Amino acid sequence: MRPALRRWLRVAADLVVVWLAARLIAPRLTAAGRRRLGSRLARWNLAGLGIAVRVRGAPVPAPVLLVANHVSWLDVPALAAVAPARFLAKAETARWPLLGTIARRLDAFFIVRGSVRDAARTKARVAAALQAGERVAVFPEGTTTDGACIGRFYAALFEAALEAGVPVQPVALRYRAADGGRATAAAFVGEMTFAASLARVVRTRGLVAELWFGPPLAPAGRSRRELAAVARETIADALALPVSARAPQPPARRPAAYRLAG
Repeated sequence: MRPALRRWLRVAADLVVVWLAARLIAPRLTAAGRRRLGSRLARWNLAGLGIAVRVRGAPVPAPVLLVANHVSWLDVPALAAVAPARFLAKAETARWPLLGTIARRLDAFFIVRGSVRDAARTKARVAAALQAGERVAVFPEGTTTDGACIGRFYAALFEAALEAGVPVQPVALRYRAADGGRATAAAFVGEMTFAASLARVVRTRGLVAELWFGPPLAPAGRSRRELAAVARETIADALALPVSARAPQPPARRPAAYRLAG
């Protein structure tokens, strides 16, 4: 059997296994059990795709709001593999074949982009989860980028951390190719379909997801906009990336010691 075909069969089989586990096993577990299951399935999924994960720092114990830059659908399994959490996804994801079921059964939150009313509802649900002791992961850019810059951070969901009185932990995320350069194959942007993105990932060997967990930000004495600005600048510094012109003015840049090596 040709290596390419074997790899596609492994990816397809892994997706079915993850779907079956989410559909049949997850409903029988406690909330904590579903987080552990989600983390194990994420590691399984990444292994099948041939993606290694490198980590600097460590996730702080729950409850905490994780905020990360957003490059790809791969961000979710990469984060979940290291930090079991509930994730926030766009509402369309709930209707995706297979992946929608996986997200729903593993307790993802879904938000209707562009709806102020739904944003308020989602913020309240995230705050309640944080108050219940959960770790919640969000991507405050609200959309993916190609990984060459950091987009605007929307501040609304930072209010959930303020209401719950829990820290915000910035997470810097990027993908490396086998030669050590930035892996453009991981980016999921524009009008690209999930199938097209998956094909690019499967064809690319040696992908590495790098995660850097920064120091947690205490909510006391900060507004949601201040939290968003500091988290965004911390991530930009860690990745040595520019911020988009649409963003609010960030605070002073962090020392170079915060930056990811290489």
